[in-house]
Amino acid sequence: MDKKDPFSPITIGGIEAGNRIMRSAVNEHLGNPDGTVSDAQIDMYDVLARNEIGTIITGHISVLPELDCRADPVQLSAGDDGKIDGLRRIADKVHEYGGVAVAQISHAGSRGMKRVDFNELSSDSLKSIGGLFVDAAARVQAAGFDAVEVHAAHWYMLASMLNADINRRTDEYGGDASGRLRLTRHIVEGIRSRCGSEFGIFVKLNAHNTLAGIDDEYMLVDYARELQAAGVDLVDVSGMSFAKQARSAECYFIDAARRVKEACPELVVALVGGIFSRSTIERALDAVDMASLGRTLLTQPDFIARMRAGEAEQSRCIRCNKCFEVFKTKFERCIFGPVNPKLKETFGGEDSK
Repeated sequence: MDKKDPFSPITIGGIEAGNRIMRSAVNEHLGNPDGTVSDAQIDMYDVLARNEIGTIITGHISVLPELDCRADPVQLSAGDDGKIDGLRRIADKVHEYGGVAVAQISHAGSRGMKRVDFNELSSDSLKSIGGLFVDAAARVQAAGFDAVEVHAAHWYMLASMLNADINRRTDEYGGDASGRLRLTRHIVEGIRSRCGSEFGIFVKLNAHNTLAGIDDEYMLVDYARELQAAGVDLVDVSGMSFAKQARSAECYFIDAARRVKEACPELVVALVGGIFSRSTIERALDAVDMASLGRTLLTQPDFIARMRAGEAEQSRCIRCNKCFEVFKTKFERCIFGPVNPKLKETFGGEDSK
């Protein structure tokens, strides 16, 4: 593939993005207990958007109206119309700086506060869940977002359904690759029908879809082909093993993402995981269309602007993965700080009062 400038524009379906950098969906843990957007979140998106990140994907937003089924006590919700005005604040903030605003939506499944095993649900229940995804997409569109990302990675419900070793169903939602993908495909088709041709649809997928994760990339390619046919504009390739990678590892899922791009040349493909520097951004863009950064932007939300200005080539992220812990204990999103008052309010208990 031709070498791509990270700061060159790109067209994603009907969306024009100013550059090829994406902020990957990262759970910021900054929402309110009632599932609404907090001022702390708006401050966070302001910093990201003003620092030249062309496309910003929110942390995952629950499609459910029931708050006890969320992934955590402060996860945002798009489960009812009352959440639209708050979500609009995020989209407006991203647009203020010319960025593309994408809302990631999910069902926590077995990773929720109230665990839900999709294998035990009726087919009618799964169809109803599909409808919740479509309704949530329509709400984020009404809130002004340019696109939605359906979260089918990281062992949330849709990802678990796609995994050949986890999906034990024998009905239309299991049995083979087409059955495992059926709910996600129907969600995409429903969103496209409800939201129209100009609204962007992204899907985040695991690079591997068996528990062993060995020689199963063909599943990812098959899933990507079917989803492209269903109306998806972008596939975001990730994987649950990102937290187990060696600190020296780079571009963890690049081979899988490259296979998707080779098989689906008209599909926009993004890579997330192990991208911490200009060199890894450029390596990712040698294989796919967009580089998606998560932990890098947790510790340095201004890294892209500093990189473009020639002030930084390497992120300060040391891949320690303490960002998955310190938000609850030290009230920081990174070991380098700072303390976030909203995290302290949420997780500090009596000591925070």
